[in-house]
Amino acid sequence: MTAEPPVVELRGARKKRQDGDRSFELDVPHLAVGIGERIALTGRSGSGKSTLIEILAAALAPDEIEVFTVYHPGARTSSDVGAAWRRRDDAFITALRARCFGYVQQVGGLLGFLSVRQNIALSLDILGTPENGQIDALAEALGIAALLDAYPNDLSVGQRQRVAIARALVHEPALVLADEPTAALDIGTAATVMGEMTTAAEQRGITLVLATHDERLARDFGFRLVRAETDIQDRRQWTRFAYVAT
Repeated sequence: MTAEPPVVELRGARKKRQDGDRSFELDVPHLAVGIGERIALTGRSGSGKSTLIEILAAALAPDEIEVFTVYHPGARTSSDVGAAWRRRDDAFITALRARCFGYVQQVGGLLGFLSVRQNIALSLDILGTPENGQIDALAEALGIAALLDAYPNDLSVGQRQRVAIARALVHEPALVLADEPTAALDIGTAATVMGEMTTAAEQRGITLVLATHDERLARDFGFRLVRAETDIQDRRQWTRFAYVAT
């Protein structure tokens, strides 16, 4: 039986970013994420974790890329994202993001004028996918079933994160990317939300990649750590962060 390819594979990815007087270069020699795997991108603040999440989500084009492929196990199809970036095929990349990825921001990113149910349904609406009970099942699993008719302003931070997680999972993407999803939560709530997210993803065969500063929490929930190794290059005035799998 032929082994299935990784859900996402990056090779030779580089990106330079500058914010005022601060400059850095992100370097990913090779990163392959297997089906159902849990990966935690770690490193100090400003080491490019969010930048790498954006690249993996096909939301930010790298300056250089040798290989960037995405595989959807459900459809058994592979997409060459690197080639799409090189030919500047924005329509292809936009469609790929909607179909293959779920995304959880640090503070939820919910639309305040939509109810919890409507916020979760956005991923299905974009794809034109019928709702067949997925929303209620996820809401039950994440402990927000009683809040489906509420609005974001009525929710706690932890509840808003649960809604964002449900929205990221509901269309059963190949990969969910989460940018510091528990950073705004207290220790107890962070552990609860992390447990609910990993369980719901595992039950649906969804791969998880998250950026986090909390290595202990990531380890507790079975994430493989991929750390940023820092290389200060004074001559070029760039700080180079290379993400290396361990």
